Formats: sequence, structure tokens, C-alpha cells
Amino acid sequence: MNAQNITTTQFEIFRKNYLSVQTKYEEKIRELSIIKEMNVTMQQIDHIDQDLIWIRHLECIKKYKNLAAAVLYFSNNNVIKRDHFFYTDFEEPFDCTSFKNISFFKKILSEKTTVIMENLDEPYLFSELNYSFYGQPILFSGKVIAVLMLFSRQRTAFEQANRFFYSIVCDNLYNNMVFLRLYYGKLDEEKQMIQLSRFFSKNVIGEIFKKGKLKLGGEKKRVAVMFVDLKGFTSFSEEMEPEDVVILLNRFFSYMIPIIFRYKGTLDKLIGDGIMAVFGSPIDDNESCLNSVKAALEMFTVLNTLNKELKKCENGVPNIDSITIESGIEIRETLRMLDNNSNIDNIKDDGNVEINQELEDVSSIGKNSGGIEMRRCVEVENGLSMSIGINYGELVAGFMGSEQHLNYTVVGDVVNSAQRIQSLAGSNEIFISGSVYDEMCNNLNTLENFESVIRLDDVKLKGKEKKVSLYKLKPLLK
Repeated sequence: MNAQNITTTQFEIFRKNYLSVQTKYEEKIRELSIIKEMNVTMQQIDHIDQDLIWIRHLECIKKYKNLAAAVLYFSNNNVIKRDHFFYTDFEEPFDCTSFKNISFFKKILSEKTTVIMENLDEPYLFSELNYSFYGQPILFSGKVIAVLMLFSRQRTAFEQANRFFYSIVCDNLYNNMVFLRLYYGKLDEEKQMIQLSRFFSKNVIGEIFKKGKLKLGGEKKRVAVMFVDLKGFTSFSEEMEPEDVVILLNRFFSYMIPIIFRYKGTLDKLIGDGIMAVFGSPIDDNESCLNSVKAALEMFTVLNTLNKELKKCENGVPNIDSITIESGIEIRETLRMLDNNSNIDNIKDDGNVEINQELEDVSSIGKNSGGIEMRRCVEVENGLSMSIGINYGELVAGFMGSEQHLNYTVVGDVVNSAQRIQSLAGSNEIFISGSVYDEMCNNLNTLENFESVIRLDDVKLKGKEKKVSLYKLKPLLK
């Protein structure tokens, strides 16, 4: 076409079309910028507060769409935050909770429909009445979980061409809500699993989470309660360096705690040089008494192994040529104590314990490694000895503390009696109450590392009216 033949009218039409295309193009760029910025914000969830995420979403919508204000309401159906308003700054002072009394807000919640108004007709909402309004519900399973509300000075801000985009924004907000709920839920679950790993084996933790989210509270249970105590530890530890005491206790606990887990027990707490464990809670166990006795007997077998290692210490390096790593036993503390001169060629793995990395790390432990000196071998001339007491009965078991700091424990007279029974036991003896014996006496032939059981005289425990029947189990001490 010859430029000289273009009329003024044709040029004006061309100019308008060109400017219209450019305007639409720029508008699409702004819309894409909103989605992009929302996604960038989501990528920062590890570094910013969760509430700030929603405010940033609203601010970018307001900025790129040149709005007067943006509000996001989380309803009572929203598990992330219930009955809460997130909003950008308004051009004039305003309380978002006022929306709860406004007809169009009630309509969005009740009818689950989008409301669009070119001019707000609520005279007491703002001092000026020249706002246009867009409100869209965000639904999940037929329920309103959130409402997006937008305000503009332009009456045409929410015309049909823009409504499709705001629907996309609401879909994006919904996806982000689902993602954050799953993300933070997973984080909470992982934190709880870390907490629970102090008390339970992995199998028990799995069973607990099958029942849903952990909650504070207790329930009545019939369980076996075990107390383990190192005899005479206080006296001979006075002659040891504090660091040696910690090393020795860590080794002792790293041997004993996996045995509790292996027999479906729960570690309630560590008490100085002692252990309190529970069998039959939180997962019910019809053989809780039998399992507690089997665990006690195996503890003496492992104690024999530990004592042999303590006596074989030479030049600060333990002899581990023939250590057998039992299934599930925590070996990190032992491996940290190894010098790079230690012989680890004959360590055997009986299964279920990932030791490759630990074994690789052993050779890199040097004489001058930083941090606490964990390689030093602690020598105990006469070996360690312990006593165990077990009682059985009804008590209250559950999670106590706060939602952020859960502790699983048991409360009741059964616990106090178990501790007093243990205090009566002598060196390398297992005392069990008559209630424990009655539950497992038919299975004596299944016990290992077991020499004999002796019926003792009934005793009156401190603070108790009635006497308690006691039995002494004699483990094999090799």
C-alpha cells in the first residue's frame, strides 16, 4: 500500500488497533508477572513466614493490576488458618472484620458465587463510594475455604476480559493452599517423628501415625513398666573424668535402648544412669510382660559383651575384632570412639542397620579431630553391673507437654511400685512382681539366657498398705 494513499481515517484506525494490541500485550505481561511473582514467593517458603506469603500474593496482584486494595479471607473451613483476613493497605483506614456484616460478603459465603459490583452500595463501608468490587470464593469439596476480594477505582476493572484471569489467580491460590498444607503438614510430621524416635522404634512410630495426628492426652492401659539401674555407678564414677562418665553412659545406653525397641518397648526416659521403659503402650501387646522379661534377660547378655570390651581396652583403643552388630542397634557412639588404628575388618552386620557410612567415617577420625574427644576408651576394671525391676498393671499413658514439645509418658501407682521393686534388686538381679509372673509364667521355657526363677517373700513397698509378691529371675552371667 502506498503511504500517500493512506487517508487520515485509515491511519487513525490503524493507530487505534496498534495501541489496542499493545495495551492487551502489556496487560498479558502484567498478568504473567503476577503468576510468576506468586510462584517465586512460593519458592521462598523456607525463608519467610507463612502469613507473609499470602500478603505478598495480594501485593503483587494489587501492584500489577493497579488496584486500590486486595483482601484474602480464610474461612473456618481452612485448616491453614481459620477465620482470618490477609490484606494490603487500603487508601483509607479500614477494619476488614467489617466485611462480616456486609451483604455481598455473606452472599459469597452462603451462595458460593462470584460477586462483581461497579459501585459499592454500602455507604458505611468506605467514606468514598467510588470503588468497584470483585469477590470470588475458593472452594474445596464443596466448601468455601477462602474468598478473594479486590477493590479498584476504575469501574471497568472487573469487566469480562479480566474475570477469566482472576479465576486463574484463585485457582493458583487454591493450589498454593493445598501445597502449603501438605508441605507444613509434612514438616510437622517429620518433627514429630524426630521427637517420637526418642521413645519408639520405627515400626511403632509407623503404627502411631496410622492413627492420625498426635494429640495431647492420655488413656488407661495395662502395661509392664521396667526400671534399669547401674549398680554402684555413682560411687565409681566419682573417680572418673566427667567426659569419661558421659562416654561410658552413652555406650551403655546405646547397647540397652535398641533391646527395648526390639521387644516392642517404649523408652519413657533416661534417669541419670538408669532407664525407664514401658511395654504394651502405645501399641497394645498381649505379651507385654513376657517381652519385658525377655528384654531384661537380653540386656544382661549384652552387658556381658560390653564388660568384655571394657576390660580389653589397651592404649585407649577398644578391641573390636569380633564385634557383632545386632539388628537395630545404634552404633554411632561406638564408632565415634574408634581410633583410625582400630581393626574393623571383622565387624559383622546381622541386618537392618545401615553402617556403611559410619564405617567409612572411622578411618577419617584423627588424633586432632575437632569437637568433643569421643575416641577415648574408658576402662572399668571390675565391669558394670545392673539391677532390673518390672511391674504390671493399669495406668494412664499418653502424650503430655505441649503441641510443640510432646513427651510420651505413663503415670500411676504401677510406675512407683516398679521403681521400688528395682531398688530392692541386688547386683545383676531381675525382680518382677507377682502380676508380671502370672502373665508370663507359662512361657518360662521360651526364655533365653535364663537360669532360674525364685519365689521371694512378700514385701511391703514404701508407702503401700498391702504387701507385694516378688520373684527373682537369675540370668546367666558368662
